[in-house]
Amino acid sequence: MIFLTSNGLTSEELQNEFLSAIRNTNMKCAVIPTAMEKEKDKDIWLEKTIAELKKYGLTCEFFYFGIDNNDKLNEYDILYICGGNVFYLLSTIKQCCVENHLKTAANERIIVGVSAGSLIMQANLELIRDLIPRMNKRVKLKDFTGLNLTNGIEHLPHRTRYIESIDSFEKRVKTYQRKTGIPVICLEDGQGIIINDNDIKEIF
Repeated sequence: MIFLTSNGLTSEELQNEFLSAIRNTNMKCAVIPTAMEKEKDKDIWLEKTIAELKKYGLTCEFFYFGIDNNDKLNEYDILYICGGNVFYLLSTIKQCCVENHLKTAANERIIVGVSAGSLIMQANLELIRDLIPRMNKRVKLKDFTGLNLTNGIEHLPHRTRYIESIDSFEKRVKTYQRKTGIPVICLEDGQGIIINDNDIKEIF
């Protein structure tokens, strides 16, 4: 099961869905902050995230792609992949060959993706590359193929924030949809998409 979220489990609807998804309160959760490598408020956000997840009765540990052994992911019931630089995150995932572990986790366990952590789940990052090319300037990612775990769904987080910060955001999204024939779901903070096999639920 995959939770694609804009800014985490920040609405009552998403929290209730997450509570329904976890089997019990004695589950292990890997909090994966790899994408946050350059975030100046990283420690504050991680402390807040851990505190929120512990409210569900979860045991939380940090896991870093490219540093921790990939097989250790098998120990966790839930993978919580934090936001940050989506190109750095995807590049690290490819370099450390963890794709198959994540695909297995999506089928057998729960993955919560936050912003960048949710974007990597879809087929590619072509649209976000067009919208925010500066984010890839340092990373220089060339292969924008994602994990392709969203049943053809493409989405973007932070709709209002992107409207305010990206020139012609809505027009560019519509142009992408017209050229590719792929609809794009733009999520506001607090919204999300839940994918469970072929069952897709939008939380607006």
